[in-house]
Formats: sequence, C-alpha cells, structure tokens
Amino acid sequence: MIPHMVLSLVLAGVAVAILVEGLRCRPNTPVWGLFAILFLGIWAGGVWVAPAGPMHLGIYWLPFLLTAILLSVLVVVLVPQRTAGRHDEADIEREVEVGLGLFFWVLIVGLIAVVLTAYR
Repeated sequence: MIPHMVLSLVLAGVAVAILVEGLRCRPNTPVWGLFAILFLGIWAGGVWVAPAGPMHLGIYWLPFLLTAILLSVLVVVLVPQRTAGRHDEADIEREVEVGLGLFFWVLIVGLIAVVLTAYR
C-alpha cells in the first residue's frame, strides 16, 4: 500500500508541475484541489487496473503511469478557457462553482472509497 501511495504522490506532483508551469494550464480552483484529484485518481486507477508491464521495486508502474497520463490529458481538455464576461455571467459562474464544489467533495470521497476497497 505504501509504495502505491508514494508512486501516486510522485506522479501527481509531476503531473501538477507540468500542467501548471509547463502547459500554462491555470485551473480556476486552487492547485491543491487539482493535486488531490490527480493523486487519488492515479492511486485508484493504478490499483484497479490489471497489473501489466515490468515490475520495479515490487510494484507494477505501468498502470499508474498510464492513469496519470490519461487524467492529465483529461484535465487539459476539461479546463475551461477564461473569457472576459458580463455581470450576469459572473452570477451564473458563481452558482456553477458551488455545484462543482459539492461535486469535488463527492469525487474525493468516492476515490477514497475506491482506494480503500482495493486493499480489502
């Protein structure tokens, strides 16, 4: 469990660094939220995908690496472009942000549940 967590932490850190600095992908949410989603998503994907590829340091790296790449590409595609908007659009965006905040926490709890059930 610990090697999987450490590998997921490293891959999530690299992915966030590439997304934020390398690709100039500035998410609207704080970077810790992006890191949490990527970390838990990589960990959940890595433990649930069938082990494949070579084994290094006692774990199969390929499922974790492919999950990290897939989630990073999805983040790049799904991050909306910021445009200058009117006052009415700002109110609508605020309502959407409240809904996405709830979705964020439901997603985090769901990913934690997925990771925990993988080790039972």
